Amino acid sequence: MYCWKQAKNGKFELFANGISVMSSYAKAAHIDGRKVDTRFDKLVSINEANDQLELVYQAENGLVLTEKLTVENQIPMAYCTLSDASGADVETNHLVPLILSSDCDGKLPLWKSLWTRMLAVPYDNTMWLRFEALPMRAGRLSYDMTVIFDPDSRNGLLAGAVDFDCWKNALMCSAYDARNLEAVCGVADAGSHDTLPHGTLAGKEVSSSRFCVLYGSDYRKLLENYGDLVKAQKPILTWDAETPYGFNSWAGLAFRLNEDNFYQTGCFMREKLVSNHYHANGVSYVNLDAGWNSIGEEGLKRLRDEQHENGQLAGIYDAPFAFFGHDVKAEIPGVPGHQFEEILLKDPNGDFLPRVDGAIPMDVTHPLWKQHTAWKFGRFVEWGYEYVKVDFMTHGGMEGVHADPAVSTGRQALNLGYQYLCDLLSPEKIGRPFFISLSIAPLFPNGYGHARRFSCDAFGINEDVEYVLNAQTYGWWENQRIYDFNDPDHIVLHQAFCMERESTIGEARARYTTAAIAGGVMMLSDDYDHPEARKRAEMFACNAEVNAVAASRTAFVPVEAADSFASQAFTAVINEKAHLALFALKTSGEKVSISCKRAGIPEGTYRDLWTGRIFCSENGFICWQSDGCDAVLLVNE
Repeated sequence: MYCWKQAKNGKFELFANGISVMSSYAKAAHIDGRKVDTRFDKLVSINEANDQLELVYQAENGLVLTEKLTVENQIPMAYCTLSDASGADVETNHLVPLILSSDCDGKLPLWKSLWTRMLAVPYDNTMWLRFEALPMRAGRLSYDMTVIFDPDSRNGLLAGAVDFDCWKNALMCSAYDARNLEAVCGVADAGSHDTLPHGTLAGKEVSSSRFCVLYGSDYRKLLENYGDLVKAQKPILTWDAETPYGFNSWAGLAFRLNEDNFYQTGCFMREKLVSNHYHANGVSYVNLDAGWNSIGEEGLKRLRDEQHENGQLAGIYDAPFAFFGHDVKAEIPGVPGHQFEEILLKDPNGDFLPRVDGAIPMDVTHPLWKQHTAWKFGRFVEWGYEYVKVDFMTHGGMEGVHADPAVSTGRQALNLGYQYLCDLLSPEKIGRPFFISLSIAPLFPNGYGHARRFSCDAFGINEDVEYVLNAQTYGWWENQRIYDFNDPDHIVLHQAFCMERESTIGEARARYTTAAIAGGVMMLSDDYDHPEARKRAEMFACNAEVNAVAASRTAFVPVEAADSFASQAFTAVINEKAHLALFALKTSGEKVSISCKRAGIPEGTYRDLWTGRIFCSENGFICWQSDGCDAVLLVNE
């Protein structure tokens, strides 16, 4: 049971089962430089009723900050509203509805321990960003949500936004007060790839995002509960058809992609893999990634016809929010007489924003962008494609001057851009399902893609295995809560175009296992002109039991946190049987030992789905010695 109570000195406290778990205050800044802070400004009214507490503060400068604290369905929520006592409009890009502090009667151990970890959630997944769970320090920042926790006891306190329509949010360690954690609306910085300040919101009243606060004995359950709460606020875009199995061209073929090697890939997939368990109820995709433009429209249609005639589905690629071209005066395809410079996002001086990851952001609110995008996606539908990977989505949410005067923040623009894509591909409009996979996309806003890649590009050696598992360690809870699928990226079993060496057999097995435990999307990516690549695909992609794990859409839960790295053990219950995935991440080999009690799995006999090897727990532990980077996927017999 949670409840809010007013405290002294302009603060308020949250109690969980009678224990004070945090103290808090709020503040805001007007764009004209005026500020209001509940610690120092006058409390003019208190309203308390039905698990709700409303505190109204007024500064001498006329600003009014109304703090609203509620408990809704046993979930504590808080937000603030800025207004002016004179009734004049206010304008702001900085609201802080919660500043969580250890200054509470309970003196919660989490706030005092130097071993407490703070989960830093990256804004998106570009440039090989990763999750980090490190000690709190001045300036440490996590986008939209965080959880502070004790890695040993797992005791945790989570704070996170539940609204993503206007504000870019963050939880930030104070630079001035130790153990203070600020919930900030209006964050635009290098971490969100912005070069301009966060846009402002204006009106008689301006409200912050709502933030929830959760306390409990297992931070992993708190993350799952948070995901459930976000899903309840805005449902995921559900995919009712089969789990996507297939091929993506990027890692294997990159810009070597042509009609012939793609056709041959489809044949190999159909004849050697789909016929031998690499599918979900017979369904498989053969997907084009970047570079497909070189094939030409007639070639694309021939490929589609070949795939459909052989029972395969067709996928394609686009980066609708990003301009990678070099000539900004080039004519916009599908928009005769207009140039790209008209739809590129600009700063207040009328200059283009800097390139991020090689691309200038587009203004997704511009009518000509909409016309261009409708033309592109209309062709995908007309050509008979059923799957699209949309890449570099972060660009649509960057701060700038938008054509639509009603859009003043990057997150407002991103929501509009996402919604436009969903409308173009909605089954109601086009008459069939169309899978939308987001790549290099912010974690929020949610509800606009069936899948989201939860890492950046990941290929096939041990470093890639660890990198994907870092996302699994701290982002497993997103699966079926924030998105219907976590996408573990294309599965390289031999050698990607950019890899200096082939993966080992153990690395290949580990890489396939990372995908199988992620939540469902299974896309191979190798160059099957190489006999070894074909051999590896048949060796690993045709294991019916492992593929059944992937088809269950179950995201495995980490046994341990791992600072800025990855857990080596993950568990799940599938068909009432305990499953345990173990990973060795060093090329030199290592011993992995897991306590059954700590992992929450029964002691006893386990069988490896890869090799059939039997593992028996001894003294409450399951132990495995690897010769190098490798994985076992165990099921309790």
